[in-house]
Amino acid sequence: MADLRAYQPSFTAGELSPALGARVDLAKYSSGLRSAVNIFVHPHGGASNRAGTEFVTEVKNSAKITRKVPFEFNTEQTYRLEFGDKYFRVIRDGGVILKSGAPYEVVTPYAHTDIWNLVHIQDADVMYVCHPDYPVQKIARLADDNWTISAVTFAPKIVAPTGLAVSSHFQRKNGDTTNAAFRVTAVNASGAESAGSTAVSRVLQTEKEDGRQTKFTWNAVAGAVLYRLYRTSGNFQGLLVEVTTTEATVEQMQINGVDPQIPAAAGTGAPSTPTGLAITIQYGKEMKYVVSAVDGGTGEESLPSSPVTAVNDLSLNNNKNVLTWNALAGASAYIIYKESNGIYGYIGRSETTLFTDSNIVADMADGPQTGRNPFNGVGNYPRVATFIEQRLGFFSTRKDPQAGFLSQSANYENFGVSSPAKASDAVTFRIRSRQVNEIRGAIALGGLMLLTSGAEWVVSGGSNSDAITPSAIKIDPQGYRGSSRVQPIVVGNTVLFAQEAGGVIRDMSYDFASNGYDGKDLTILARHLFEDREIKAWGYAQAPYSIVWVVLDNGRLCSLTYLKEHDVWAWTRHESGPNGAAIFEDVTVAREGKEDVPYFIVRRTIGGQQKRYIERLRSRAFSKIEDAFFVDCGLTYEGPAAKIITGLDHLKGQTVVALADGNVVRNLVVGNVTGGVGVVLPNAATKVHIGLPMIATLETLNLDLGQVPGLGTVQGRQKSVSEVTLRVEKTRGIFVGPYDGDRNSDDLVEYKQRSIEAWNEAIALYTGDIKITPPWDWNDNGRMFVKQFDPLPMTILAIMPDVVVGK
Repeated sequence: MADLRAYQPSFTAGELSPALGARVDLAKYSSGLRSAVNIFVHPHGGASNRAGTEFVTEVKNSAKITRKVPFEFNTEQTYRLEFGDKYFRVIRDGGVILKSGAPYEVVTPYAHTDIWNLVHIQDADVMYVCHPDYPVQKIARLADDNWTISAVTFAPKIVAPTGLAVSSHFQRKNGDTTNAAFRVTAVNASGAESAGSTAVSRVLQTEKEDGRQTKFTWNAVAGAVLYRLYRTSGNFQGLLVEVTTTEATVEQMQINGVDPQIPAAAGTGAPSTPTGLAITIQYGKEMKYVVSAVDGGTGEESLPSSPVTAVNDLSLNNNKNVLTWNALAGASAYIIYKESNGIYGYIGRSETTLFTDSNIVADMADGPQTGRNPFNGVGNYPRVATFIEQRLGFFSTRKDPQAGFLSQSANYENFGVSSPAKASDAVTFRIRSRQVNEIRGAIALGGLMLLTSGAEWVVSGGSNSDAITPSAIKIDPQGYRGSSRVQPIVVGNTVLFAQEAGGVIRDMSYDFASNGYDGKDLTILARHLFEDREIKAWGYAQAPYSIVWVVLDNGRLCSLTYLKEHDVWAWTRHESGPNGAAIFEDVTVAREGKEDVPYFIVRRTIGGQQKRYIERLRSRAFSKIEDAFFVDCGLTYEGPAAKIITGLDHLKGQTVVALADGNVVRNLVVGNVTGGVGVVLPNAATKVHIGLPMIATLETLNLDLGQVPGLGTVQGRQKSVSEVTLRVEKTRGIFVGPYDGDRNSDDLVEYKQRSIEAWNEAIALYTGDIKITPPWDWNDNGRMFVKQFDPLPMTILAIMPDVVVGK
């Protein structure tokens, strides 16, 4: 036999799959665990039992589906919105916001069966909420107890100006005149021409051009494809113009006809003779104008006003058009556009309600916007949203699952476009791929990262542009894994997403070597936790331990300690309630003080009835044992010394445990007591944490010592652990043994920690090495169980078993 000491100084591989039980060749085997229940792994290597959960409130209706949505204005003002059947309630700092003594509540359009498909994105005090079957909603916080929710209109916040009018100023000149008569004929598709209409005469000025024009109009003729206008009196008789419409405009000095002359009679099969010929004199050409307003607060431009038409010849000196309109509240300036060939172009800006056009050439590269709402009507509501480059992006509708819509720059609710397009215009694009895969996630990280049901894509402005614009957009695939509908999360500069199939969680970040995004399967070492499972909800708590909390579709809760730069990714699992029967349904994380705090919705059976409770994970930062909170669904009493603790209605009939002034009190049953529902302590206490017991279990892998001289591997050999040295930190209350069991089991030994404390004082926390002699046993695995049964802290930094190996 050989006496050896093993040493495991780290647990940063977390709980490993049983399928890896023989992979002692893996580097992570030496830092792995066979099981870790109600344990989390520190990024630096140690393992601790998690803190308990504090009862916040029961949801409004425990019989219906409920979920939480985080609302974070800044690191100091964070909320959780309890979404249920057509309502949400507000929670802040572990308490429900009340109004007039009742929970403050806002009516929403969402049925409880639809709330799991809600996707939200927030900008300061405003949150946009998407669902493919509901119009986009906007939630706004005005105060803790004053919130609004409304459908987004997707239009500029400032309205278009009204009352646009124009007055034309021009100078007339006198000159020689002549009296001329005119007639019009109609021509059909075969070329047959009608007889001329009744002649109409007009005195026309023939010298000293001043911009005047002669406009002819007539009634349409059935079967006519074109019309011919003739001058039919005096000199210069003949064809004047040929048009396909029922009007013609000729310049002042172009009223002389040329051959051919008007036909004497209608041709064979000719259409009817036109009627209603009329002549008007106008000074110049028609010009159309519109004006828009600029929001003085945001700089956003409104849609253009209704157009106004002027007739003038601005090429002549002193001719001008003067535009006026009504003042608009909130406008700091107005932008004026003029039409040219059917398109409006910029001609100026005014800070008043007056503008003069003295023949300004329109900038056709800068036109007014056209209002657009891509999300109007059933089938056009987006399912995903994010912010990217000062734009609000919506993605994937039922009618167009691969479409992306980006708002105008800095104008989140404006999806208007201009012609020609401007760099700040809204952007619309579609992913073109072999399959139609709906967009399920969108993240702004080194470009716009889109996760679809079949692939991962990055959208950028391309090599010639720093930003995405209507004329600069490039869509590149990064992989073909496929994403589930649970929204991705960002850890540092890395995206974590759940695959569409296989219960796999992957990370993805930019890799300079491949000039693309790549990552790894984070569940490969703990596949047993995710087989045939789906990720239902998750949240990332960066401070203090960098943990991703994951709720699975079977109600189990897992945690992933993740620190990519140190190659740390360690899974553990968590249970709550008698026999671990509690069902975790949701988790969200938001900053409270210096820590990121997970909130859970937990389904428990209390008094034979199903209850859905909102519970928050308590902090593990404390300096005194009296402040340690390691019970689930618990509450804290702090005040004058008391034996009767009430206010435990939510746990009526349950067996609970308490930490009273640092001393453990077990086997308490919640029932009717003086003053309400609660328990009676054996001794009065001033600070009491009371709730459901929580058992933490850490089990080592099969012992491996590498290649031992003279023995080779110890795998499969009989072995006995004669003593275990645990290096612990701020710990109290540990059981150790070769097999699992309850606190009364012969397979576990409790470490007796009381030393210098008086009999009535709470046992102090200990940091250092402790030695425990486990029950004597020979087996072929050499595993050890380390357990915590009491509401006390436990942190294991290293395990050092002394092993006797049989030959």
